[in-house]
Amino acid sequence: MSITIGEQELRDIIIGAAFLGSGGGGSPKDGLRLLHELVSLNKAEVTLISCTEMEPNNSAVMVAEFGSPKAFMEAKSFPETVTSFKLMQEVAAQSGGKITHLMAGELGGFNTMVPLYVAALEGVPFVDADAQGRAVPELETSLYQIYGVSHSPFVMAGSNGDSIVAHLNDPMDYTAAENIARHISMAYGQLAAFCGLAASRDEIEKLVPDSISTSMTVGRAFREARDIKTLSQALTTEVGVKQLFVGHITGIALRTEGGFDFGITSVKGSGDYEGQSRSIDFKNENMIIKDGTGKVLGTVPDLITLVDLDALEPLTNADTREGQNVAVFGLRAPESWLKTPKGYECWHHILDRLGYIGPYVPVK
Repeated sequence: MSITIGEQELRDIIIGAAFLGSGGGGSPKDGLRLLHELVSLNKAEVTLISCTEMEPNNSAVMVAEFGSPKAFMEAKSFPETVTSFKLMQEVAAQSGGKITHLMAGELGGFNTMVPLYVAALEGVPFVDADAQGRAVPELETSLYQIYGVSHSPFVMAGSNGDSIVAHLNDPMDYTAAENIARHISMAYGQLAAFCGLAASRDEIEKLVPDSISTSMTVGRAFREARDIKTLSQALTTEVGVKQLFVGHITGIALRTEGGFDFGITSVKGSGDYEGQSRSIDFKNENMIIKDGTGKVLGTVPDLITLVDLDALEPLTNADTREGQNVAVFGLRAPESWLKTPKGYECWHHILDRLGYIGPYVPVK
């Protein structure tokens, strides 16, 4: 059944998706910027539908922004997102396809809001689903690829109105698609919109259905929580989240390579965790959590997320600071990741760079 969601629900989705983004997916501050623009235009309304309501011959596409955080901060609006979506509809129609819906490519405080922003501006229904159930650093670490969603054609657009259509000789060459998208964004001042990965109803059902509703539920839990105890209880009851640790950040070792942030966040325990420590390895998103002896307590594809105890807000790895009081939460990955060996194998090259070559470890 379709529902109409407005400003409050969109705000809850932004906060909930930021939590479920596992340290990545863009800052909720940027997602809220898009929401504020919609409110100012009296456009903060989206029709949310279940993927089961889609016609079998219709498709949903995702829209994303490729570029640098600095370019995001400097941009006053994002017209290229609408440009890319409209052109993608035209390209699909030329080959008999029909793009009728939008969806999220992943969960995150900014990245989930981008396609919702386009859906609100264009009056296009939005599918209650995303392609990951979390945020991911690369298209190669993606359920789209694992479940065979074609990456060709796709569209890129700049804020000046330029647009580019890319057709891949191998529609499953996600590495080529990522390289093309990142280089095109460089040509447009490190900011360009991407639209593609057209998915049918049957394909979306293999990804992560109902994840937008889940994000809304998580966001509402944050809004209604009085303290970390009531928040933790609500998240455990509603979505099965586990509180893993509480303490303060003692250090963030960060390096940037190839457009990605690699690092380790160190947390010293407090309260019930006094005398203990945890470290979290990340590549944009949180990948591994270890105890003070180096024992691995959890890995991707499970979700590992930090919450600011003082502000009671989810933290991305772009927002963490030394000295922050934090709680660390874990959540089992959606079944779409766990039902196939590829759901862990696709992370091997990243984990290997982080110095881990062991098996998947569910968060405890």
